[in-house]
Amino acid sequence: MAIQFKAKLWAGMEGTINGFAFKTSAFPDGDGSHQFMVNGTMRAGAKAAIGDTATFVIQPASDTVEFEIPSDLSAALKKTAKASQQWEKITPKAKAEWALWITSAKKEETRIARLAKAIERLTKGDKRPSD
Repeated sequence: MAIQFKAKLWAGMEGTINGFAFKTSAFPDGDGSHQFMVNGTMRAGAKAAIGDTATFVIQPASDTVEFEIPSDLSAALKKTAKASQQWEKITPKAKAEWALWITSAKKEETRIARLAKAIERLTKGDKRPSD
């Protein structure tokens, strides 16, 4: 089953199958649409077997990630085109992880070092601080 999302990346989604609520990720199918897999837990909850007809209600996930880009990170991204390009490609959740990693430093010198490391790693194509 293919569904449309605006993003060209993995997209969080939620819905019901035969009234059973679920959250999962939809992934790009290469043709401009997204797909998701119905796993065993979802089938069991929906009381549906492989090959059965089921009723689906799906939508983008409502648990959006909100965060503020630290001003020093924003300034550094403006100075480094490759890091900025990578930043635009990553998900909001990944952006929030970078922001938290930088701002959670207890010492100013740690924050400065993390900011430099973040720009270096984004330039290399890393998506998350944990990569």
